[in-house]
Amino acid sequence: MQPRNSGEMMKNPVTATSDLERWRALDAAVRGWWDGDTRTAQEADIREDPKGTLLFLPYPYSTAGGAESNFPEMYGWDTYFINRGLLLHDRANLVRAHILNHLFMLERYGKILNGNRDYYLTRSQTPLLADSVYRYAWSLSDPQDDLALLMRAYSLVSAEYRGYWNAPHHATPVGLATARDLGDPGLRPELASEAETGLDFCALYGGDVRRCAPLIVNCALARAAQVLEWLAKVLRRPEESDAWRRDADARAARIRRYCWDEGEGTFLEYDVTKDVRLPYRSLCAYWTLWAGVATPEQAAQLVSRLPDFEEPHGLAFTPEAYASPHPEFRNLQWNHPAAWPPMHIIVTDGLWAYGYRDEARRVAATFLQTVLDEHDRTGKLWEKYNAVTGGHDIPLERYPTPPHHGWTSAAVAVLGDYLYGTADE
Repeated sequence: MQPRNSGEMMKNPVTATSDLERWRALDAAVRGWWDGDTRTAQEADIREDPKGTLLFLPYPYSTAGGAESNFPEMYGWDTYFINRGLLLHDRANLVRAHILNHLFMLERYGKILNGNRDYYLTRSQTPLLADSVYRYAWSLSDPQDDLALLMRAYSLVSAEYRGYWNAPHHATPVGLATARDLGDPGLRPELASEAETGLDFCALYGGDVRRCAPLIVNCALARAAQVLEWLAKVLRRPEESDAWRRDADARAARIRRYCWDEGEGTFLEYDVTKDVRLPYRSLCAYWTLWAGVATPEQAAQLVSRLPDFEEPHGLAFTPEAYASPHPEFRNLQWNHPAAWPPMHIIVTDGLWAYGYRDEARRVAATFLQTVLDEHDRTGKLWEKYNAVTGGHDIPLERYPTPPHHGWTSAAVAVLGDYLYGTADE
């Protein structure tokens, strides 16, 4: 199925013209930021790096931050969302460079690092490269126009899927993957492993993600297997394509079996050691829509529970502020009332894919309004927002909210596209 970067025009009849004009102005600004946010990690950059920890990458990359945010690294899952914005802004060249950098990491390290710093060598992040490859291919005049890249990606992403995410250190008895850091000396093992999901730090896993089969990771792996099925078909390997389809279907079935809670009407995190679903709800449940894992009946229940997350200024990551399982963190950044740009992209994607167009527009419109308002007030984009107040102030000891381009720039482009359909004009 062709990704939704093109297709039918989408209009929101209740969105005011002034909001459209404000969005167009900010989207135009974002278009002009990509080059300014682009860095390199070549030999000269490594010699001049003040931290002395930068790892080599052969191609330029767009960072997660803007000029003030001091995020010069190329991150694992952040880059997927950045790619979404870049494709809408006709920057497939930079998306291609991102893909090649991540393929280089797979060749050198056997995984896509959390980021290109030496202290990230022990872990990856939620695996989203496969979907970037798919969307990049569909941005071309013909998806097979860059066949050499597709061949290389198929080989390396297959190896990562089997040799890292399904290796013994990530395997669980139920056939789903866990998250596991392989030795970060700067964090306790359970905290470092939680960081591999990208959700550092949260209450969802009861304090130790290594006991769990994280929804976010396994939905991404289900999607990766779907893309690998497609790539094998493009490369005329029908038997391998069939095998990947079976793998994707089997993982989706396991997610439904172990993570779906009929009484709660949602997907929950599953503790494989205790054979129980944990009582913490989050927007990770909606990754099952993004990955096509949920049944239509499950999707309908997820949509009915969506108001539990809806606050005046966006979707809070959790419907309530869960107590921290980590003694050193009283306040968790992946918790109520934080409204995260990447989660709004995923939820909107999933709602749209299952035919819930009005709900998708509502989610996109509410959060985009918050981003526009806070940009008007501060002149900046921010890493995350407060879904209750609409500002960017969230009480956090370790991770105060920084100015941020990256996935927030992408959210401006993607959510605006869902509302106004400018990519189709």
